Amino acid sequence: MHNITLIFTRHKENGCCNSIELHEIIKSISPEIIFEELSYLNYQKCYIENSLITLETLAIKRYLHSHNIEHIPVDTFALPQFYDDDVEYMYNRMFNNFTIAECHMLRNLLDKQSSLEFQYGFEFLNSNQNNELFSEINSLKEAILTILNNDRLFRISKLEKEVLEKRENEIIDNICNYSKEHQYSQAIQFIGAGHRESIMKKIERYNSPEKLKWIFYSV
Repeated sequence: MHNITLIFTRHKENGCCNSIELHEIIKSISPEIIFEELSYLNYQKCYIENSLITLETLAIKRYLHSHNIEHIPVDTFALPQFYDDDVEYMYNRMFNNFTIAECHMLRNLLDKQSSLEFQYGFEFLNSNQNNELFSEINSLKEAILTILNNDRLFRISKLEKEVLEKRENEIIDNICNYSKEHQYSQAIQFIGAGHRESIMKKIERYNSPEKLKWIFYSV
């Protein structure tokens, strides 16, 4: 049986959500392999060039000091040209419009989410409460886009949703394909907490290999 524990996380440390706590979670599971939410390029930046540092990679590097395991990138969907720049432009427009009440509400929700991450760490990130907060945040984003009524922002938002869908599908495909060809008992998949609800739904209807068991981490 291939057991894969999905741990929903964030990429930067924030209070109780930190690499030391994540390292303790890894130790408690004792994985033989870790699937990382990294592209091939970012994997090289993290582990070869040491030019990119994330919460997850700090925890993994700490674990690798005493354990010889595989850790592979699975977030391998190729992003469209200028994708990151476009998404950053969209969020700057959404977050920094001080004349729109919904922008204030959105910032307050994000502050609340950050505070809960700080206090409760991975317990919160892997909870339905965080799913509900993300749902509220996404609803406010849609409301702000409607108020701004800008064609470029609509196009970027549509592209962002399409890319997120394709990234999640490729992550699951990569893990399933690896699991068909390799033997292991325990694995971990790290992925940002914003993906939790959609990934859970995808896995429920995905035709996973017979011996693959998905486990959602909870405290």
